[in-house]
Amino acid sequence: MSIHEISHLLFSGLIAVSDWLLNPAVRTHFAYWLPALVIAFWWAKRQWSTRQFAFKQLGQSSYWWNPSTRQDYALILFNRTLFALLGIAWLVLTMNVSFVLFDGWNLIADPTEPGSLGNSALIISGYTLVVFLLDDASRFLLHWAMHKSDWLWRLHQVHHSATVLTPLTTLRIHPLESVLYQIRGALVHGTAAGSAFFWLGFTPNSWQIWGATVWIIAFNALGANLRHSPIKLSYGKLENWLISPSQHQAHHGVSTMNHNYGSILAIWDRMAGSWRSGKEDYRRPKEAQPLWKQLLMKEITWK
Repeated sequence: MSIHEISHLLFSGLIAVSDWLLNPAVRTHFAYWLPALVIAFWWAKRQWSTRQFAFKQLGQSSYWWNPSTRQDYALILFNRTLFALLGIAWLVLTMNVSFVLFDGWNLIADPTEPGSLGNSALIISGYTLVVFLLDDASRFLLHWAMHKSDWLWRLHQVHHSATVLTPLTTLRIHPLESVLYQIRGALVHGTAAGSAFFWLGFTPNSWQIWGATVWIIAFNALGANLRHSPIKLSYGKLENWLISPSQHQAHHGVSTMNHNYGSILAIWDRMAGSWRSGKEDYRRPKEAQPLWKQLLMKEITWK
């Protein structure tokens, strides 16, 4: 292998590991940080006397470097490296799901001629909306299951064991939980792509299948990074429809974690009876647990 090939491989690996900063489908994409900071300042300015401490925390080194956040960073590095190596596997799985769905639909009907309906703005918009709804609903269901199944909870407790919430805590996930979410994503996007091609003759490009839709970009740009932060931003009446930062922060409370499982839309929680407003009457775990204990799925007693 030549030096050029080795350099190219290392560069590709670096890009893959840095996906959490470079992929606009991920809320930690670098472009979403400034809007989140502006919203946090606006929130604090409205009641500066009582909220300034929360805002000023964002600029303190102790907020970003403590036993809990060091575990965040270790998991981010490990998971990003692992899934950089497995990235092609998720692509193949998604495409296989798409082919299986196409063949399955063939058993009950004839496929639409490719391109016969065109790739109009209506079709593209409808496709991205359906994918968004399926993706958000499936995230809710898997998250709900993580709390209801003892085995799955042993994985998910890694995320809930954070004693300090920073925007990077969203990436604090057990590797096996990441695998489950990757499989979920492959099933949802593969099903949508295969069905769209069969019934509409519409072939989504790679960006439309795996990239960030306008819905995801809008949500992330409007302060999604504040969900794991000391900024208790409420959406008011909109919390009936959208999960606010304060609602998700309540989800991290020891006594209120069985509420607000939704990622973006609150309608799934309302349907399941697990919705609650973003009140501040909750507390998080007090002490960081050993990371090895969490990764080995040992029961932790921080509750």
